This record gives sequence, C-alpha cells and structure tokens, in this order.
Amino acid sequence: MRKAEIDALVRAHRGRARPVAFFHVLRQPVLEPDDHAFLSEHIEELGTSDLLRWRARCESGFSGPVIQQLARLAIRDPAHFQHEVLGVPRLTLAEEEWIELSDLVRGKVPAAIYERVLARCRREPVQWPSEFVLSPKVRSEPLLDGDELDGLAERPALRDLPVAKILAARRAGLLSLDDGALAALAMERARGSDEDWSAHIRRFPAVLRDAILEKARRTPRGSERANLLVWLEAHGVARAALLDIALGSIRAGGDAYAVLPWLARQLTTRAAWDKHGLETLSALMSRRAFSEIGELVTLAWSEAGQGGKEVSRGFLEAIQVAFALVLLGMAREALAAGHQEGAAAALSALACLDPPSRVSRAVHELRRVPGASPDVAELIAVNERLVKHSDARDASLEGFVAALHAIADASS
Repeated sequence: MRKAEIDALVRAHRGRARPVAFFHVLRQPVLEPDDHAFLSEHIEELGTSDLLRWRARCESGFSGPVIQQLARLAIRDPAHFQHEVLGVPRLTLAEEEWIELSDLVRGKVPAAIYERVLARCRREPVQWPSEFVLSPKVRSEPLLDGDELDGLAERPALRDLPVAKILAARRAGLLSLDDGALAALAMERARGSDEDWSAHIRRFPAVLRDAILEKARRTPRGSERANLLVWLEAHGVARAALLDIALGSIRAGGDAYAVLPWLARQLTTRAAWDKHGLETLSALMSRRAFSEIGELVTLAWSEAGQGGKEVSRGFLEAIQVAFALVLLGMAREALAAGHQEGAAAALSALACLDPPSRVSRAVHELRRVPGASPDVAELIAVNERLVKHSDARDASLEGFVAALHAIADASS
C-alpha cells in the first residue's frame, strides 16, 4: 500500500495504527516498502500476533525489527511471550532468527524460557496437541408437546382461557367453537393480549394462519417470533413475507439474536444471498448489530455445509457482495450528510473485502457524491484499485470477519 492510503486508513480509525495494521496492512500477501515503514514506526503498538504475521511477510534476512521486538516483549512479559510465541503450534522461525532471539534474551528472561528458545536453535522436533475444529450448531427453540387442561372442569369463561387451552378444550370436546369463531378469537388475542404462543405452536391448526402472522408481527418477544416464523414457514407462507416480519422487528429495535437461527436457514444458497442478503445485512447494520451479523454468517455457512457438502465459492462471493453493497450504501449516506468520518469508516471496512468486479461501478459512483474530503477520496481510490480487476477468487470468511471488525472499530 502507498503511504497516502495508509495515512487515510489511520485517520479513518481515529489515529489508531493497530487496527490499520491488523485489518489492512497485514492482510496483504506481500508488503511494500511503505508497509514496512509504517509497521516499523508503530511497532510498539503491535501485538504478538501482528509481529508474527509481519515476520511471515518479510523476505529472508529482513525480519530483524520483528525479532528485536519479540525479544523486548519476552523481557517485559515472559509469561505472555511463553504463551503467545513459544506456545504457538507449528511456529517456524528460521534457525538464524532463533539464534538472534536467544542472544537478545540471554540472562534477561527466566531460565526455563531461555532454554525453550535455545532448544529451537537445534531444530528439535516439537510435538503439538492435535487440532480440533469447533463447528457452530444451529439450535432451534424447543417446542413443547402436550396441553394443560387444569381447571377446565370448572368451565371458566371462554375469554379467560389462553388460546392453547381453548384449542385443547376444543379437541377434547369440552368447548364448541367453529373455525370462524376460533380464528376471530385468536386474531383478537394476537392484537391485544400478551400471551406467549411458543410452547404449543406446533398444535395450532392451519385455520389460525392469519392470527399467527399478526402475532409474529406484534410480539415483543424475539424467541416467540422465531417459533411463529417456523410454524408459518412450515405452513407455506412465502419467505419474502416472513423476512419482512423478521427484519421489520430488527429495524424497530427488537431482539435480533433470537431470530438468527431462523434467518440463517433462509440464507443457505447463493440465490438466497443474492435476493435477500442486502436487506438482511442492512437491517442488522442499522441497529449496529455487529456480533449478530457475524453469528448469522457463521450459522448460514454451517447450514450450507450440512451433511459434508462443500460450500461453493459462489456462496461466499454472494455474502461479500451483499456486505460490500451495505458498506457502499453507508458511505453514500454519510457523504450526503457531510459525515466524513462515517464514510471513511465504511470505506476502510470495504477495503478488507474481495468482492467481484461487478461492484466496481458502485464504488466509482461514490466520486459523484460531492463533498468528499481528501482522506475519503483516497479511500475511494484504494477500493477502486482493489475491486477493478477482482474476480473474487481471494474472497474468504477471514476477509468478511476483518471487514466486520473494521467497521465496528472505526464506528466505535
């Protein structure tokens, strides 16, 4: 990256160098002289993982600043050095790097740590614990079976009974109620009561479809809405109508987390992301629901790979396109409002993605929005350069996560 680009990114992150190093500079496969100069200038702000990523991008014989900083970290905080450097599985430094490190820390760190560094100089094989992969699982809210008929023998007034008990009494022949009257009563409850229908929703008949739609729109409980959406989906209600309910509740400030498993199951294909990804991510971004966005993509990826299926490159590309368009929309709105910091934050995050070149026109059109500061203009140019010839082959979940953390950091 050029110095002007790096400086613009630093200002987008409010003068903090670490996020720029983490989200942008060190995500490049190859570093240019200006990148190395920036990292050297801000070396005290870098964490251990940053230093190791920097070292991996250094040409042979040019990792001296990294090794010297690792030695300073070992002397300042031996326990941290032991965990973050010596405890990293398969960390490979060249033998001359281990030798330099051992020379720098000799007599300045605990003997046990020095001996472990010295042992690496002899290239002794190290046994590491086996790897494991944590696969997120989709958890559906439990739907309870069975209806409680307690108290029905006393024949209380019909309107005093919860809908679930009315249905149980009707099935048991204790109440005479035709479908029209039942649907009207359920609609009245959906609009005016605080009953939670979650526990017995699987026992609700199809005649209550409209009442359940109304209840899904109105309930203040995210978990209840999620269960009602499952019922409505099973009874043939169109995905678009159900997404309107789920996303409308999120935009209005409702509980987004509770409906994430249901949302993720609607976004398990490239076509679904192409059609609904932008509106879904836009709704979550409008509530600054950064962690929920990360959870949604993780769950959708898990669902798409169920049964050992390989997740297609197109699926990941569609996710990146949707997020790129969200960020471009944020940048456009910020520029129109004269909010330079907001535009810079969105463009900083966009630079972490690898969307296909079809996004390039939307990036270029930002130049038509008047009032961009020199920093924002520089970040637009960065993204034009990155997207112009992209075919999304480098698109990755890592890039998506980096973009999500970058917008959260720059917006904080």
